[in-house]
Amino acid sequence: MTSFLQKISLLGHFWQEKNNFTIFRFNLSLIAVQIIILIFKFNNLPPQIPFYFSLPWGESQLASSTNIIYLPIFSILITIINGFWAAMLVKTNPLFSKLLIVFSLIFSFFSLFSVSQIVFLVS
Repeated sequence: MTSFLQKISLLGHFWQEKNNFTIFRFNLSLIAVQIIILIFKFNNLPPQIPFYFSLPWGESQLASSTNIIYLPIFSILITIINGFWAAMLVKTNPLFSKLLIVFSLIFSFFSLFSVSQIVFLVS
C-alpha cells in the first residue's frame, strides 16, 4: 500500500513542474474540444461514417457513427497511462518521461484532427 502511495506522490511532483503541467493542460484542452465537437454534432452524423482510412476506398472504410467516440476515449487512456508511466520514470529516465508526455499531446492533436475532419466532412 505504501508503494502505491509513493507512486501517487511521484505523480504529484511530476505534474508540479511547469513544462509538464503546461503540456498536460494543453492535452486536456484538446480532448475537451473533441468531446465538445461530438456533443454538438453527434446527432447530425449519418448512421455510417468514414472511419478506417487505411482500408481500400469504399464501403470497407465505413463504420457505425458511434465508433467515433473511440478517438477521445483512446486520447484519455493514452494521456492517463503515459502520465503515470512518465511519473514513474522521471527519476531514472527523464528524457523518456518527457517523450511520453509529448507523445500523448501529439496523439490527442491527431485525434482531434481526425474527429473534426470526419464530423465536418459528413455533417
